[in-house]
Amino acid sequence: MVTESLLRSPSGVRGFGSFDKGGVDLVNYDNINIQYGTFLPWNPCYRIWWHGTAISALLTAFLTPYQIAFEEDLGFFKQSADLLEKVLTLIFTVDMVVNFNVAFFRDDEFVCRRPQIAREYLSYMFWVDAVGVIPFGDIAHFVADQLGASSETMLVLSLLQLSRLIRLYRIKKLFQELRNNLCVNLLTFTLLRNFLVVVVACHVQACIMYFLARAQHFGTDTWLGPFLYKSESSFERYVTSLYWSITTFCTVGYGDFRPTNPVEKIFGSIFMLINIVVAAWIIGSMTLLMLTGDNKTREYRESLEILDQYGYMHKFDQILMNKLKKQLKLEFHNREVSDDMVLRYFPSAVRRKILRQLYYEHLAKTDLMEGVRPQFVDAFLASCSVEIFGAGEEIVDRGSILSDLFLLVGGIAEVTTSAQAIGDLEQLSTYSQRTPTESTLQAGDFIGEIGFFTDSPQLHSVLSVTVCKTLTMPRSTYKMLAQDHPGSIGKILQNLLAKIEHASMQARLPKSVEALRIGSNLGYAGGSSYKSLEDIDENHAMLSDNGLATESLSVVKDLVQMHMNRNLDDETTRLLFAASRGDTRTIHMMCSHGFDPNNHDYDRRTALMVSSMKGNVDVVKLLLQFGADPNLLDMHGSSALLEATKNGHDDIMKLLFEYEASLGMPDSQAAALLCCAVYDGDILLIKRLLKAGINVNAADYDKRTASHIAAAEGNAAAIRILAEHGADLSVADRWGNTVQDEAAKRNKDKGKLFAFLGGN
Repeated sequence: MVTESLLRSPSGVRGFGSFDKGGVDLVNYDNINIQYGTFLPWNPCYRIWWHGTAISALLTAFLTPYQIAFEEDLGFFKQSADLLEKVLTLIFTVDMVVNFNVAFFRDDEFVCRRPQIAREYLSYMFWVDAVGVIPFGDIAHFVADQLGASSETMLVLSLLQLSRLIRLYRIKKLFQELRNNLCVNLLTFTLLRNFLVVVVACHVQACIMYFLARAQHFGTDTWLGPFLYKSESSFERYVTSLYWSITTFCTVGYGDFRPTNPVEKIFGSIFMLINIVVAAWIIGSMTLLMLTGDNKTREYRESLEILDQYGYMHKFDQILMNKLKKQLKLEFHNREVSDDMVLRYFPSAVRRKILRQLYYEHLAKTDLMEGVRPQFVDAFLASCSVEIFGAGEEIVDRGSILSDLFLLVGGIAEVTTSAQAIGDLEQLSTYSQRTPTESTLQAGDFIGEIGFFTDSPQLHSVLSVTVCKTLTMPRSTYKMLAQDHPGSIGKILQNLLAKIEHASMQARLPKSVEALRIGSNLGYAGGSSYKSLEDIDENHAMLSDNGLATESLSVVKDLVQMHMNRNLDDETTRLLFAASRGDTRTIHMMCSHGFDPNNHDYDRRTALMVSSMKGNVDVVKLLLQFGADPNLLDMHGSSALLEATKNGHDDIMKLLFEYEASLGMPDSQAAALLCCAVYDGDILLIKRLLKAGINVNAADYDKRTASHIAAAEGNAAAIRILAEHGADLSVADRWGNTVQDEAAKRNKDKGKLFAFLGGN
């Protein structure tokens, strides 16, 4: 995986170590702008080059300590060793130049511009690489020689050549790459890595021990002095030193070679202390590798023992025990590759993408999910858990009320019932074009969806024929999804009802008189009186196959329709309650997931009417944006505009006018409302009603208008407002009385009222 700690530096190691082709799948390669002369860390040529530098670093680990310890004993090979070291130094020098052109990863993007690469490289890794190529030993020897230093001083200064071992950090990165490479066997890699670490450690310590004896001129008080013969070559001396190093590392210590002076004893003690750490690390890594494979076996065996004890305690029969053991074995063998175990390390967005790629094809096979929103599909997949059933396991038990919904995504299952007549229901449950006698479920079929959605008992059992893999959703999770995605849940129920109606049309009705008689006696003729699917199953033996199938489908249809109505009522109540309290968040969530904002309660009142009555401007605006119809009427003939008008919400009235809202009431209702407002003397309500477009000349059953009431009450202000809005003052009621006649009968404020009427 791409990690910033490995990629922030343009060094060959940090750039290359994690940039295999599968390591940067999250990076968009097409958007990387490569500057001329620079290249990405996974460039094939650069990968070969970096591997070469790693091998060169390994050669340095062997060559440099050997040169320091055996410099005077190399003889003919001294020139060859010096030449090889110069070649290695040249390789690492060239690598420093190359690193100025290698792109690096920072802040979720690749930096490919050379100035930025140079600044990043010079900030740290350049100096590490520089220490590995600068010949500190040669420089020190040259300066000491110019100053006339002694041979002992020159020998000590040669230890500065150990600075080249800093190149070994490439080996660590190479080990990291090989450890994460699935093409390399982990056990083989671990054995080779540990062996190489031991060899390098013993080689370096052998050279240092030989160097200590050489610094003391191989005297008798050195560990090698008494056994050194002039006839021995440098190679034989190296073998002797390596022998002592290995026996000491392995804590064998035969005693034939041992430190004799304080310096050698101190180094020997340090060597043995280091060996303790290295040996512990090697033993620990090997133990962990071995135990990792044994833990699964140990856990499986312990689970089997517990299962045996549990079965014995509860007196399980052998058939049941065999099934339980098979299921346990299946669970252990598939645990590591289960979706939950693998995808738990990834963000939720990545998990949804992977689950959609894995299982969307199976969801697309069933009409149950037809027309639902993609957001619901993602939420459905993310909410499901994967379960695996062994062959012969009972997935659904007949007569039970399911608490889980199953989607078969792998394997084959079969439906079993005690009555062949239930075959049509099996056809309905599988949602496939199969004959009534077939009872096979395949990938893409839902299991027990009718009983799950309608809370009714199962008519049949479902058994796994082969190993079956299902996506399982518990009812509690379904209820949460139903709240968050009411529109999609409603669509699923509609699809379920459509399938039932289609299956009902395909079913054949009983043709014999006897079948009709039996059906009539049992309550099947003319409609069903049963409350659940279980009632159907009790008398299936007394009916013909066709008659039972038809009536069973009818009952199932009623159950689904009842569940749909109940679900719609619950969600509508939720929407209206949210509109009443101004909960725009809930309304936006429900409507954005496909819930119709025009759904109404038993009084045919919509959320727009409720929010207009309450004066929730933000809710009204949101509902109108989601397509709420402002001209719907409730069972009392009231509209959203009328609610806003009666409750004095001018801002909502203005907003409704923008969406061409109208009162939409008949003249009789308009006359009653306007006349009541005039009778009460509510001038503001009269103005709002007239602004809303109410018919100013609407008359009641006595043909009396609001103007008649205003004149009778002596309300000159009301008459003036009505007249300004086109009221006809000459219209007569059922008794032939005009507005002037009503005014003449009125004694109070007669002069002002007559004056107004005379002017009109």
